[in-house]
Amino acid sequence: MKLILKNIIFNKHFKFKRYNNKFINSIVKLFLHLLFPEVLNISEPIKLDKNNNFNISKFGIKIYSQNEEDGILLYILKHIGIKTKKFVEIGVENGTECNTTNLLKNFNWKGIQIEGNKKLYNDAKIQLKKILGKKINNLKLLNSFITKENINKIIKKNLECDINFKEEIDLLSIDIDGNDFWIWKSIECIEPRLVIIEYNSFLGPYASTTIKYNPKFSWDHINNKAYYGASLKALEKLGKQKNYKLIGVDNNGVNAFFVRNDLANKTNIKSKKVKQIFLHNKREFRNSKQYIYEQRKLLKKLENCKIEPLIEI
Repeated sequence: MKLILKNIIFNKHFKFKRYNNKFINSIVKLFLHLLFPEVLNISEPIKLDKNNNFNISKFGIKIYSQNEEDGILLYILKHIGIKTKKFVEIGVENGTECNTTNLLKNFNWKGIQIEGNKKLYNDAKIQLKKILGKKINNLKLLNSFITKENINKIIKKNLECDINFKEEIDLLSIDIDGNDFWIWKSIECIEPRLVIIEYNSFLGPYASTTIKYNPKFSWDHINNKAYYGASLKALEKLGKQKNYKLIGVDNNGVNAFFVRNDLANKTNIKSKKVKQIFLHNKREFRNSKQYIYEQRKLLKKLENCKIEPLIEI
């Protein structure tokens, strides 16, 4: 059934060359509900066999995500259960390729999408209205440049959290090409059941490093392509500090997935070691010579103090 769905989605994105073909969308929605009925409503965790191999990379499906995160998220949520049908996503660009638009459109979730770039935010308002129709009322789309100083205030205000305790939500997504590590570390007002966060594969599988926190950081992808975000190892360590288990990455080597410890223990989902699951960013690694060049350029600039030093975690 998953292969049929993937073929339909291929036609949705490439043959029809638009996201909003009503006939194709209705078929996609039908198959999604058949495959992942648990994500439609509040549901309990599914306990797996102790010897299970919970391999999330096999379940990648692209609906509105960039790297087939949609399918992976649905597969994880199916197993860890649904508590609130609420999400917070930080970094959505124009909303057509992000991690929560599918949940809004096809599973009737509610939440916050935050985009710091004003131009992309304005485009997102237009695109998401086309995609979601009346379901746009379930979304709070915000234009705000996120820092560790303002993130908790923004979430509390817009998620309508009780200031006296941590709000449990089902999903937190962070992809801002910069202070990702520091933002996740700073978030205290919510307890996500599942976290997806971008890692920087240029930093390799062994280094436990992140860029130095700078509230005004903006990724210079032309001159300093390899200088952004954090290594997978650093995020694994942060996950452990915040009581989350690293359970996998997507097939394109872009995002890492973390499940809260209590849910991982309930479902017998085991943590994965970085060296077992690390993947280089496929899009960047297609040109391996350029990829290695960018890594070496980063090292040289660090040695010559041309950029802020990386912080070891």
